[in-house]
Amino acid sequence: MNATRVGYARCSTDEQDVEIQIEQLTALGVAPERIFIDRGFSGTRRDYRAGLDQALAAVWDGSILTVTKFDRFARDVADAHTILTELSQRGVLFGLGSSVYDWTDPFGRLFLQTLAMVAEFEANLGQLRTREGMAKARRQGKLRGKQPKLSPSAQRTIRRRYAEGDVSLADLAEEYRVGRSTIHRIIHTTTG
Repeated sequence: MNATRVGYARCSTDEQDVEIQIEQLTALGVAPERIFIDRGFSGTRRDYRAGLDQALAAVWDGSILTVTKFDRFARDVADAHTILTELSQRGVLFGLGSSVYDWTDPFGRLFLQTLAMVAEFEANLGQLRTREGMAKARRQGKLRGKQPKLSPSAQRTIRRRYAEGDVSLADLAEEYRVGRSTIHRIIHTTTG
């Protein structure tokens, strides 16, 4: 098939992974200026994926939106269904690696729906493992939550100095090298 391809790549944190996806998309015939990327996203929230929105805006009737792996594109069935239906209505095909699928074809739709279910299942398993790991770490005392930026004695000094009227909130923030909101929170937090 000799249609123009538009590529989409996504990585959570591993920059090397997105470089591999870009190399693979280029090898599939996607021009570098037609590759759209989301970096640092887990892929579960569509409203934070500007690269995907740009890729969807860049396709047209007869073009192919191409990804290297299905889970880079969508992590749940509902999101995949919505995007693939929208693409199909616009006459856009979906490329997964070198294969091209037509959402209006019953076999293509079944295959892509199956991939969406597997991607959603894997995402749910990952979330379950993360929750289990955090619960175990909490039980073992290894996960204590976000620690205060300043020690209790520094917080008492800040409260005392501010109450005495010696120094402003902005001065304290600069002196302790924290944000004004941190100083504000310390001053207005009652200690037990």
